[in-house]
Amino acid sequence: MDSRSWLFPAKGTLACALMAGASMFYGCDGGTSTPSGHTFPARDHQCAAGAATPCMTTEPESPDANRTVELPNTFMDRTITYVVATASLPQMMGGRAAGFNVDNLDSGAGSMAADANCQEYTPDFVSVTDANHRGVDNALQGLVGTIEGLLDANDCPGMMTRGCLDATLQRQILEGDFLLLMEVGGINDFTFDSSVTVQLYLGTASGTLMEAPGGGLAGGQTFTRGMALGAPVTGDIFNGRLRVQTPSLPLNINAGGFELNLVVTQAQVRFDITENRLANGVIGGVVTVDAIVMAAVAIMPGIEDTVRSVVESVADVSPSADPQVCTALSLGLLFTGVDATY
Repeated sequence: MDSRSWLFPAKGTLACALMAGASMFYGCDGGTSTPSGHTFPARDHQCAAGAATPCMTTEPESPDANRTVELPNTFMDRTITYVVATASLPQMMGGRAAGFNVDNLDSGAGSMAADANCQEYTPDFVSVTDANHRGVDNALQGLVGTIEGLLDANDCPGMMTRGCLDATLQRQILEGDFLLLMEVGGINDFTFDSSVTVQLYLGTASGTLMEAPGGGLAGGQTFTRGMALGAPVTGDIFNGRLRVQTPSLPLNINAGGFELNLVVTQAQVRFDITENRLANGVIGGVVTVDAIVMAAVAIMPGIEDTVRSVVESVADVSPSADPQVCTALSLGLLFTGVDATY
């Protein structure tokens, strides 16, 4: 729990009141007491104490008491629509990466053991958006430089291949070619809510899109709701952060002549939520090697062997019959959002 907490009325010493207000769940006599309220599920896990990496992340990062709060229920169910305003495919940043732990394994810096499989050999990270989420998998970040090296500078904003993927994603958003709407329903509080629904849609601009002064889409614009991306998924809001998991999520990555239409499985989405803005958003999950190869071949026939070799060299999920070769790779996408209307 962080400093966002309540001060509960309590008898006794000031120290006792402050401890209760900080939701520490200690009795005034120094002993522990059973926490009351709703216990949110553990969504961040770690290895057992003292375990050497690689190790399975089986232990909740925080005890039940730290995830138990009285639900505020500030208002009746509300439904708010947001649109993704910025998006990026970041590369590793000082041991941190975008994405999630999709294989329930923390390989640390990567195992050099002779019998290590492709999951254990590949380094894992700490989440760049969720400091307590460990074992983050993001193999796609290792391909960003390779993909950009294959691009024609004429297809890149500013005629620069370095950073072309991010710049192209942002151009697609501002030009209305990649508009992702997020409809969040059943909101009773923006800090703690045990159950909210998230439905994703493709969107179409209803007019000329406006850019915010600091970049990205401006809030308050109107869109036409298009195809639903899967069914509504139930999640929660814990400490101002909405967390949801979905079995699959279609994702489009387009950079000039290089386009990938992929289905992300084991997908998770998290973001800080307020009434008119989403911040520190991250989408992560898994895509199969075969899906990437098929998408690439549809664009450039005859490139199958090259693409498969490159992708398999970084694939980090689902070892095949050959444990050194994985059949899928992980990815992470960062985003922000602003309020929108249909």
